[in-house]
Amino acid sequence: MPPEDRLSQSLITKLLAWGRLMVSPERAQQVIGEISFGSTPGLGYYALISAASLIASLGLVANSAAVVIGAMLVSPLMTPIFGMALGMVRGDTPLLTRAFRAEFGGVFLAVAFGAVFGALPVVPEVTSEMLSRTAPTLLDLLVAVFAGLAGTLAVLDERISPVLPGVAISTAIVPPLSTCGLCLAMGAFSGAYGAFLLFVANFLAIMLVSSLAFLLTGLAGERGKLPAKQLVRRLLYTGLGFVLVTVVLTYSLMTMLEKRNRDKVIEQVFAQAMAKAPVTALVRTLHKEADGTLYVLATVRTPKVAKPNTVRKLQKQISQKLDIPVHLVVRNAISKDISATGTTSEVVAPSLDGIFISSDTSPYIRRLQVSEQTLRELFAKRPELLLMDVDMLDLAGEPVVLASVQSPRILLAHEISEFEDAIRKRLKDPKVRLLVQVQVPTDVTSRGRILLGSAHFGEQDKGAQEVKELVRRAITAGRKYFVTNIDSAWQKDHWLVRAEVFGEKVISPARIRMVEAQVADQVGKPVKIQAWSRAELIVQDDRAMPLDQFTREQQKLRAEKAPKK
Repeated sequence: MPPEDRLSQSLITKLLAWGRLMVSPERAQQVIGEISFGSTPGLGYYALISAASLIASLGLVANSAAVVIGAMLVSPLMTPIFGMALGMVRGDTPLLTRAFRAEFGGVFLAVAFGAVFGALPVVPEVTSEMLSRTAPTLLDLLVAVFAGLAGTLAVLDERISPVLPGVAISTAIVPPLSTCGLCLAMGAFSGAYGAFLLFVANFLAIMLVSSLAFLLTGLAGERGKLPAKQLVRRLLYTGLGFVLVTVVLTYSLMTMLEKRNRDKVIEQVFAQAMAKAPVTALVRTLHKEADGTLYVLATVRTPKVAKPNTVRKLQKQISQKLDIPVHLVVRNAISKDISATGTTSEVVAPSLDGIFISSDTSPYIRRLQVSEQTLRELFAKRPELLLMDVDMLDLAGEPVVLASVQSPRILLAHEISEFEDAIRKRLKDPKVRLLVQVQVPTDVTSRGRILLGSAHFGEQDKGAQEVKELVRRAITAGRKYFVTNIDSAWQKDHWLVRAEVFGEKVISPARIRMVEAQVADQVGKPVKIQAWSRAELIVQDDRAMPLDQFTREQQKLRAEKAPKK
């Protein structure tokens, strides 16, 4: 016998002798019998695998960790791994073959039933339970190593065998296979690869650790049962597979750590930028590197839309900290915190006590929130006023509340004073000023500016167009007045006409009465005219015209001068 063979055989003999001190021959035979029986595939075995896969798929789709754990307990896939390890170290080819057939037959069924479940119209969306099994790292491999060791010890020593269900939970063999099937059904092949890699990591870790444990505890049999070279060769194949998986998962771990570092940098940049912004918080971020650029989508809860200049500054800061070009998109989730009593409070992240509303707010946030609350309470009694936004400014050393309000008319000074006094009283600060930006909306359809809503929507009266044209011609006769927008609608017993009239001076009531009588004679029905008279004209050296007509003529001239294509 060559010297190297004698050395290997001597080492194995010593290991077996040490192992026999740990496991009695009677217990060894009992363990071998239990593993052999559990590694023999049969109808019940495959039925249990199928049930475990369906349970795991349901738990993954429902995002229920409890259901997934139930699938781990039901699955019998761990025993054939022990059978393959035992058959390998003992040189028991029939046991190795049965265990191999049982294991990979079960793997095929678990993936297949996961794919069948994923093909059903019951998968609403990707869940965190699914995602957690598509990106394994070195940490998952370490868990499998220690879980495999614990499982082997639980099999060998009947005194600690009750921990075996816990081992089954920690190794989690079936859920990755079910996730693989679900991913295949959904066309997510990268996710399927990651989930199957997690299974392979668990499989190789358990097999390698259990093989060494069986060898060290004497279950390998008598000397000469399996030649040393063959035993080393079999363990070497498993070890090489384990090393390969370790390298792949180490790369995944480094990628995960890099992702977490980028997440942390992005969160820090946003936290600094939003430190003084009320009711503003970073909800979540997504980022992906492609073609040397880091694309970032940040969802922010904010009371108003972020300005492009602000996004540009954030993008520059992230790029400088990560030393990579960044393309940042901020998704604004508009939110307003309004309380019923007007008290000042701030919604914060829940503490360990479950508290998520804090009264410890900064003076800036307190002013802003109380001012907005006060204006909303006042505007609740004035439905024609719509509060669009509230901000705080510092003008000439005075705190100024800037309120953007939509109103059908310009607000008067005494109305603003009333609102300002209410804010001062609520804040107990007589120095606070109120500045209101009033937006007077103009509603326009393809038929023109809305003067009568019933003239633009719904079924139109056939005589309405005739009445409009008659009124238009009557008012513009003499070229002293222009009609830019006009609506008409039947009102039970008369025609109601509203017109926007421009001229050098305001149209007189006498002129309106004359037009009403003239059109009423023509249509044979009463006519009532309401004219919005405006003394506003674009005056040139040869004529005067309303702004609408001037704009149309300018557009026509630009179109005529534009080069022909």
